[in-house]
Amino acid sequence: MIGISLLAATALAASSVSYVGRPIYSEPASGLQLPPSCEVDPSWRSTITGTDLEIWISLCAGEPRVWLLKRQVVEVVNARQYRLRFQVLDERVYPEDTAGETLSVACTGPRDEPGYVVHGARWRVDGKELRLKGAQGLLRVDQRTQKFADMELGTVDCARFPEREAMMKNLQRAHN
Repeated sequence: MIGISLLAATALAASSVSYVGRPIYSEPASGLQLPPSCEVDPSWRSTITGTDLEIWISLCAGEPRVWLLKRQVVEVVNARQYRLRFQVLDERVYPEDTAGETLSVACTGPRDEPGYVVHGARWRVDGKELRLKGAQGLLRVDQRTQKFADMELGTVDCARFPEREAMMKNLQRAHN
């Protein structure tokens, strides 16, 4: 009984942890310095073109989260390597979703602009792609407020490429 209560308290504490305001550093030699028990797959990241903003889907202590981050160059190491600092500006937690599956950054807006996240997604096979069949909701980045905003599914286009996702995952494992 005590073990179950302790486990429930640990799970509750993990979900109440917020990463808003926390910095995440990227070093050329060692990669991303994520918070303990957090992981981010390469296919779970999206850069918002023309800005210093990025969207990442993270999995922290088994709990899927969506982060809006601001990217900043801390130091230029050489012509192709930089030390970066990412600041978590906004965060949404979706414990019922699966990072990279039902929670995805693989969406673009009406004019192919990035910055959309779908949650509660259902996919259908279309050749080598997975196309969005339906979802519980959609987030977009409000660049002015630097926060996530809920919106209707409407005119977003979402497509995942499982072969590319698997290749990127394997490359990351080989690098680590």
